[in-house]
Amino acid sequence: MNTSAYSKNKRYTALAIVLAVLVLAVAIPINLIFDRINVYVDMTPNSLYTLTPKTEEYLNALDEEGVKVDVYFLTKMEDISESLELLALYRTLLAYDAHECFNLIDFDSDAEPEKMKELDPDSIYNLQDSDFLFSYNGMVKRLPGSMLYAIQYKTDANGNQIVQSADFCAENYFTGYMKSVVEGEKPTVYFLEGLGEKTVNDMAQLCANLRNNNYSAETLNLINEPDVPEDSCIVVIAGPTKDITDDEFQKLYDYTKRGGNISILMDPNDGAFAYKNIEQLMYTFCIGMNYDRIHETDSAKHKSNDPFVFMCDVVEAAPDAEYNITGDLTGATGLLTYMPRARSFYSVITDTYGAMHTDKLLKTQKTALSEPWGGLAKDPSEVTGQELILAMYSEDTQRSNAKMTVFGSSEIISNIDEMYIIPLNLFLATVTWMYNPDDVGMAIADKAKTYDSLNINSSAEASGMIALFIVLPAAIALAGVIVWLRRKDA
Repeated sequence: MNTSAYSKNKRYTALAIVLAVLVLAVAIPINLIFDRINVYVDMTPNSLYTLTPKTEEYLNALDEEGVKVDVYFLTKMEDISESLELLALYRTLLAYDAHECFNLIDFDSDAEPEKMKELDPDSIYNLQDSDFLFSYNGMVKRLPGSMLYAIQYKTDANGNQIVQSADFCAENYFTGYMKSVVEGEKPTVYFLEGLGEKTVNDMAQLCANLRNNNYSAETLNLINEPDVPEDSCIVVIAGPTKDITDDEFQKLYDYTKRGGNISILMDPNDGAFAYKNIEQLMYTFCIGMNYDRIHETDSAKHKSNDPFVFMCDVVEAAPDAEYNITGDLTGATGLLTYMPRARSFYSVITDTYGAMHTDKLLKTQKTALSEPWGGLAKDPSEVTGQELILAMYSEDTQRSNAKMTVFGSSEIISNIDEMYIIPLNLFLATVTWMYNPDDVGMAIADKAKTYDSLNINSSAEASGMIALFIVLPAAIALAGVIVWLRRKDA
C-alpha cells in the first residue's frame, strides 16, 4: 500500500515537473519568435499602441491608390525604442510604417546637417529635434514633436507642479496631416493691398512665422479679384492709409457671411477723413474705432523720451468667457508689454450684439491719454483717467462663426522689436484662434497614457495588500509543503 502511494506521488511530481518544463519550452520560444518578427500584443487599457479602425481604413485606401507620403522624423527610431516615456510614439510609428503610404524617414539632424539643408533650404520651418515633416507632391507641413502629448499639471501640497494626466495625441495629427498634404490643404492668410498699407516685404518675419506654422502667406487686391479666394482662412488689413471701396467692403462682408475671418491693424492717422467702409465692417462685429492716438502721461510707463511707446496690459479672460485667447500671455512671461503708436477701440451695442462673443485683448493703464487725431469730428476732446482698449476680438455666431480681431497698431507685426514681442505673440494667437491649421478635424480621440495600476491610499491598506498577495499565497504554499512532507512516506 505504501509502495503504491509512493509510486503515485512520484508520478504526480514527475508530471508537475514535465508540465513546468513544457510551459517554459513553449513560452520562451514563442516570445523570442514574436520579438524577432515584431509581433506585439497591445495589453494597454486604452489600446495605446494600436491604430483606430478609422486610421487603418484611411491608410488602406491610400495604399490601394499607390499614394506614398514622405514622413521625415528628426530623431532616429533606435533612440526612442528603449524609452518607456516614448514607447507609445515608437509603437505608433511602427504601426504607420507598416503601410506603404507612410514612408518613414528617420535621421539624426545633428549628424546629417546636409539632409536638414535639403529639407529646409531657406530655414522656413524652424525644424527642431523630434519634429516631423510631411511631404507629398510639393505640399509640405511641419508637425512639432511637442504637440504629440497633451500634459495637464496640478500643484501638490508643497506647491510643486506635478503631472496630473498625459494624453497621447499623435494618431489624430499623423492621420490628419497625411490627409491634408494628400488633398493639398494649406490655409492661406491674405494681406489686402492697394490701400497704402504695410507691404508683405515689411512683414517678412511675420510671413516666415506663418509659413513655419503651416499657413501660406499671399497678397490680395480686391480691386482686381471678383471675390476673396476660397482657400482664404484670414484676410489681414495692416496699416491702411486710405479706406476700402464700397465694392471691396461688399466682397469682404460676403466673405464673412461664409464664415470668413478678418484681422485689422489700424495705425493712428492724422488725415481729415473717415474710414467709412472699414468702420462699417467693424460695426457688423459690434466694434467701434476712435480717431485718436494714445500716449502715456507717466514717464515711468513709457519708453525713454517717447510717450507714444507705452506700457499696457494683456487682458485676462473672464472665467465665463467663451474663449481664452490670452491665457498663455498673462503673467507667465515675466516681460513687460509695450504698444507702439496706437489708436483705441470700443464696443458697439447693436441689434446683433447678443449673437456676438466679444472681449478686450489689450488695454492701457489709467494714466494713458487719448488725444484726438485725424477724422471728421467737429470738436473732439481728450479722454483721460480710464483704461482704453487697444485690441479686441469678436465672433458672430449668426455668420457661420465669422471672426474679427482689431489692433491699434500695425507696427507690432512689421517692426520686429523685442519690446513688442507680447503684442506680436498675441496677434499670432488670434490667427490660431481664427483658424488653426493643426486642427485637422479627423476626430480621432486622444488616448490617455495610462497603464494597469493599483491605488493604495494608506499604510494599513498597503499592509492588507501585502497580506493578501504575498503572505496568504506563501502560507498556502507552506501548508502544501508540510502536507506533502507528511504524506510522501505514508
